[in-house]
Amino acid sequence: TLLVTFSIGLSLVGASYEPGTPGAAWTDQELAETKAKLIWIMDHPEEALRGTVRGKVYARYYERRLRDLDAILPTAAKIVRLGFHDCLPESETGAGCNGCFNFEAVGNRYFLRKCVKPKNWWHKRMCEIREGGLRSELPMGDNNNLFWVAFVLEELYKSDDFAGIYSGQSLYSAGKSRADLWAFASLVAVQHTIGNNNMMCESTEITDGCPLEKNNPDFCALDLTTPDFQPVFRTGRSDCVSDCDKWLPDFCTHAAEVHPNAHGNGNETGEFMKNNFGLNVQEATAVLGAHSIGRTHKVNSMFRSEPWTPQGVQDWNNLYYINGVNYISVGAPNASRNCRFVDTDEYKGFMGDEFGQPISVKFKVRNEMMQPSGGPWNWNLFGKGCSRAVCDNIIPSDMHNKSCCHVLSWCDEHPEDCPFQELECFGDECNEHNIFLNVNMLNVDMGFVFQFTTDANGRPQGCTGLDDQDWIANRKRFSGEVDCPLNNDPSGLGTVPNTDIVRTYFLEYEFYANNPKNWVVTFRKAFDKILENKVDPANLIAAGTCWLNSTCVAV
Repeated sequence: TLLVTFSIGLSLVGASYEPGTPGAAWTDQELAETKAKLIWIMDHPEEALRGTVRGKVYARYYERRLRDLDAILPTAAKIVRLGFHDCLPESETGAGCNGCFNFEAVGNRYFLRKCVKPKNWWHKRMCEIREGGLRSELPMGDNNNLFWVAFVLEELYKSDDFAGIYSGQSLYSAGKSRADLWAFASLVAVQHTIGNNNMMCESTEITDGCPLEKNNPDFCALDLTTPDFQPVFRTGRSDCVSDCDKWLPDFCTHAAEVHPNAHGNGNETGEFMKNNFGLNVQEATAVLGAHSIGRTHKVNSMFRSEPWTPQGVQDWNNLYYINGVNYISVGAPNASRNCRFVDTDEYKGFMGDEFGQPISVKFKVRNEMMQPSGGPWNWNLFGKGCSRAVCDNIIPSDMHNKSCCHVLSWCDEHPEDCPFQELECFGDECNEHNIFLNVNMLNVDMGFVFQFTTDANGRPQGCTGLDDQDWIANRKRFSGEVDCPLNNDPSGLGTVPNTDIVRTYFLEYEFYANNPKNWVVTFRKAFDKILENKVDPANLIAAGTCWLNSTCVAV
């Protein structure tokens, strides 16, 4: 596999931390210095990766051979994912948040068409060597793509001089646990991407017309000084005692873990969050909002290499929920509409239809054709095209600044850089949803919005559009336009305040599309729970809070 030829060459100042014991408390100086190092990693992920042992080799391999360097870069999204995966409970002991993860399928890279369904022993052996292992035919979870972010953090953990910041001694030598570092790193990543969002809000007219129509300057930016937005970081987690071969990193374990089913629907995901983290449906819905940053990578997961929110893969905001709901409601479940996100030299922001209004959109489910079953499956958002005939009949002085006609004109002048190569439509096709808006959702996301089931392989079923026989037989890539009923199963949280309307999975999801601040507050509380999952409360010590507002700084 990818890791067979790996060896760890980190220089150690000491060996003060003893695995299996609670990590020592952090000083304000350690919080400030570590935060600064983490932000450097997130702002310079490629440099951070290439600075590790063999990082340059694998960066070159992923960049040139697999054409997806981002798949292994230590980005903010992967740091948040590492924090979540570290706290998944072990199957036998129930232990979580222990600074280790199982290496099964870690390092696999999926890129050979002949490995979708190997024909014989020789093909299977070739796939095991070149891809790192055979592909699973059934839905399963793993920690693939987390090795390199963990390895970069290991460099930070065991080095006293990192990112140009000298700390006197490493966190490891000072008796801190790796699990505490991973938890802190994920909290810093959330705060940092909220800051990214706030900077985006200053430069993009996100509240002007399409798509939000809020006319509220507070709808976009999130004030990091708001007490309810600020997480609680507590130290005292214990690292596992690694049972892997000595040449593997200390964060390796053979212990099996309980993973969520990435192919499951909303109800299954809600049950997983309840059973393994003690979260209710409202909290589980909030945790899914972490998909507002990052993207899936085919080479890692076999899912399509696209983001959940193309409007800003490093910006923490509720566009994830807006992209899932698309303005539908209980009263108008089929009136989906959204806007194209355009990022060019001349136009940056959201564009609507010819008149600057949100366009009609529909989801189609894509067979990724990476498994024998045709899976995995992605929910891709499509919108209607832009009619030049309609544009030509609009008086230039009356043309809305969010009109798609501007994009057509720009694409005429810059065809190679056009963000929507097939944007222009003609005649009746202007009523069809053919333009991919680069929004890529999974079953676990859309299962909170729509009511559907999945078969044994994870293929969604039970809705109009998902009954296309050619799609089911893998003779075509996309399903028909999906028309599912809303997921009106009760969330178990009573009724909407001051009404007798029962709260449902859909209503919990829709609420965050309209109330970003409530989402951030609920996420913060739920993520705090996750990051202390199965940790003995008696060992936890509240750390200082100066890192939240930078009143303590690295020197």
